[in-house]
Amino acid sequence: MNSRGIKVFAWLTLAGFVVAAGSQARLQVFRRDAVLDLGEKSGRFLVKRVEPARRGAILSADNRPLAQDASAREFGLIFDDVPFSRTFFMELSEASGIPASEMLQLKASGVRTTFWREPLTESKAKRVEDVKIRWRADGVSLRRVAERDYPLGIAAAGVVGALRDGKPITGIEVSKSKTLEGHDGLTIGLTDSKGKFLPMRIDPRTKTRVDGEDVVLTLDSRLQLVATQALKEAVESNNADQGAVVILNPKTGDILAMASWPSYDPARLGQPTGSKERFTDFNPNYMAALEPGSTFKILTLALALEKGVVNSTDVVQCGGSLQVWSNRSVRCDLHGGTRAHGTVDLEKAISKSCNVSAATWALRVGSPDFIEFLDRSGLMRKTQLGLPLEASGQFVRDEYAKGLQLATFGFGQSMTCTPVGLASVFSALGNGGVRMEPRLIAKVGGRDTKEREAGRLFSKETADQVLGYMESVIESDSGTGKSLRIPGYRLAGKTGTAQKINRSTGTVEGGGYVSNFVGLVPAQNPQALILVMIDNPKAGKYYGASVAGPVFVESAQAVVRLLGIPPTPGKDVVPSPKASPSPDIEIRSTKQQGGASN
Repeated sequence: MNSRGIKVFAWLTLAGFVVAAGSQARLQVFRRDAVLDLGEKSGRFLVKRVEPARRGAILSADNRPLAQDASAREFGLIFDDVPFSRTFFMELSEASGIPASEMLQLKASGVRTTFWREPLTESKAKRVEDVKIRWRADGVSLRRVAERDYPLGIAAAGVVGALRDGKPITGIEVSKSKTLEGHDGLTIGLTDSKGKFLPMRIDPRTKTRVDGEDVVLTLDSRLQLVATQALKEAVESNNADQGAVVILNPKTGDILAMASWPSYDPARLGQPTGSKERFTDFNPNYMAALEPGSTFKILTLALALEKGVVNSTDVVQCGGSLQVWSNRSVRCDLHGGTRAHGTVDLEKAISKSCNVSAATWALRVGSPDFIEFLDRSGLMRKTQLGLPLEASGQFVRDEYAKGLQLATFGFGQSMTCTPVGLASVFSALGNGGVRMEPRLIAKVGGRDTKEREAGRLFSKETADQVLGYMESVIESDSGTGKSLRIPGYRLAGKTGTAQKINRSTGTVEGGGYVSNFVGLVPAQNPQALILVMIDNPKAGKYYGASVAGPVFVESAQAVVRLLGIPPTPGKDVVPSPKASPSPDIEIRSTKQQGGASN
């Protein structure tokens, strides 16, 4: 072929491509509506293919899934709308894993519609959809089901939350739903004579699938499991209404564990696992405002030292009671018998948990400064964890009996606060007096959330001094927490037993107790603060050391092991505590004002 012939051939070939492209353009642009209208009228060739978005995962700080999408579809057949062909059912069987004989038997028996209970994985569903399109089998149904896997189960349900009928109803699943949910993709197209899907790429109804983003929490899944198991045992053995545990890093504010009991199985909502069904989806760590009790004496002393109304050489003469207003007194012997502590210095007042001393310190601080501290510390505000239904602390200003109210503030009564809020304030003592805002969400969609300093509550000198007094609670042979030692480690802590207000009478008589313990691990340069609160134990014991203390010990042992904290030099050094056994939860008119003084 000469050069002229080659040029003619090339031009003709190019012209052919132009004509083909023009035809495609007319189909896609100018005649698209007509083609789609024809497809819709026929009802046989127009196909809408939905590509479900993946709901984002919720992960722990140690990269363990706490909630993840199982990506499943419910498979069903409407037999009147599928081909009666053995080849079709064989292909469908190969794609779905369901025997062809089972499907044929159902059709032969006259069943019109059936759905299989076991959902299909996303990969199987994709193969089934290909068979559906190839055979134009409108009766093949692939409904996306809300399959959500919760590997820690009840241990993290109170934080992570759950879905019901595909909709988030509580926890992080609700508060971060817009981040997690994503958007389904949609493609409109036709099928050719062989059943091959031909997408209309420029159809305005076409949507690109956008998967949900992951959310990473600050929780350590291992600590969460240990804390939940220990709390479960304490609540059930003491016949308590509910319980809460918070473990946080005082240097960063990161919440390492936040356990609650009773709990629920997020995969089977409505089936309570604890003793009180009304609490099963209720996390008292941030939803409940409870009396802090004697643990608060630590904060009262720190405030009094900071204000300069108490110094390290001060002593209080405890005769068992202190009259503070009219004929009302605060007492150290409210449980019966005599509990006069005599002359007590600051360390003994804390280690013996003396109500009279705490009331004396509070009265010296004065009502304006004490209330200002309650506000400034954040105790009366929501903690802004990023969870729904957060509660705030509260107290009612009693101008008539404000002296009595102030005295009871000193040992943590006449006020309420959330456990996580109280833990946050206590953690300042382990961070040189600076409180960090509690942080539960570490990352959203790969973007870090910032650690935030809430402000200085105490000087470093005050914080260190009070930590020393807390150490005596556990390490002193006369301390109320002496039974809570861990061999090889010096710990700091404070027991607490608060009397609850009886809502029927407005007094503490018959109101029950909140048993508390707060501790720092280790005492020097603390790496973790642990707060335990057990609400209304009714099995006989109610002191903080005996009810809440064992939960602290189990949690503290896990902390030193999992965080790799070395034993305290010179403190009966022994090998680190043995690993805790694997939790068996799969992954509920006197005129004297006092309070429990333990």
